[in-house]
Amino acid sequence: MSNHPALEVRGRSKSFAGVAVLEKVSFTLDGPQVVALLGANGVGKSTLMRLIAGFLPADAGTITIDGISMDKNPEEGRKALGYLPENAPSHSGFRVREALSFTAAAYGLRGTALKEAVDTVIAECSLEKVADRICDQLSKGYHRRLGLAQALVHRPRLLMLDEPTDGLDPVQKASARELLKRLGSRHSVLVSTHLLEEVPLICDRVIMIRDRGVKYDGPVPSDLEKRFLSDN
Repeated sequence: MSNHPALEVRGRSKSFAGVAVLEKVSFTLDGPQVVALLGANGVGKSTLMRLIAGFLPADAGTITIDGISMDKNPEEGRKALGYLPENAPSHSGFRVREALSFTAAAYGLRGTALKEAVDTVIAECSLEKVADRICDQLSKGYHRRLGLAQALVHRPRLLMLDEPTDGLDPVQKASARELLKRLGSRHSVLVSTHLLEEVPLICDRVIMIRDRGVKYDGPVPSDLEKRFLSDN
């Protein structure tokens, strides 16, 4: 077990065409927990996630994942990260098991270790019924489960999920919430969401982004909606 935090963001800033989107953002994630990343649309949540994943260059600050610098060694850092973006690719033409095997192989898994990893996430994400189905034929609920399984297949220290229940029906959302709570007992999980009602159900902590920086970082407040609206 690493002695480093799962995620450490220090003074991270990002501008586009000279307009600041994030300024000196800092926070740390460590230990099993589910942390909500909240903020109004356009406040920079997805930008922050792309910075963490090393998909965008930053103007200032540092990010480490499991102690690995995402500026100096992003490929190594991503091995400790499982990332589910809001619009995950559909893997056209692949079957579910094939898509998971492809992802596992991309992380360096081979042979028995690859098969065991794929079998584990299929069971963990309840994909048994669709494991041999073409990915394009999946419902939105199963498609999001597949994306989560791909983020999990290499057993990352940090999970980062952008709007993981967006567009799901009530039954699918309830199932997804239960899965996220289970994952939070073993991983550090950062979840971007605009659904305030979900936060107390799945999250242990809230980070609110406003005016380009962190305006609140702590336990889920009892007056979450009031605080969120007053901050926006």
